[in-house]
Amino acid sequence: MTGIYALIRPDGRLEFRDGVPDRMLRDADPQHGTAAAFTIQRAAWGGNGLHGHVSDVAVLGTCPPNRVATSLVAALGGPQEYIFGNLAICGSQSAPGNEEPLLCGLTEAQQDLIHDVHAAVSKEAAGSS
Repeated sequence: MTGIYALIRPDGRLEFRDGVPDRMLRDADPQHGTAAAFTIQRAAWGGNGLHGHVSDVAVLGTCPPNRVATSLVAALGGPQEYIFGNLAICGSQSAPGNEEPLLCGLTEAQQDLIHDVHAAVSKEAAGSS
């Protein structure tokens, strides 16, 4: 399975790439290749959710703070925690009879949403610098 995911780097750059899940998981933690996952928006009623992936071994100094990603996740209704290093976001669907989300590519609507929220939080971050 492949699909489009969003990658937000610590310098604030947003890029949409193809490669859910393999390339996405490598991009989330390029130093160690062990990404930790969390739910940003839960998939419900047959719709798609959003799933975030970050470095599982965020050692101080190897993964710089990602202020834009931290603000973006909070604006999307996800957990309000600091993000360090790269953030990869993919889509998710709920599996029938299973609590585990199925990872999938972002829909066009999700890509547009992430793009628009990224633009807003980037503008806000630039204004507060």
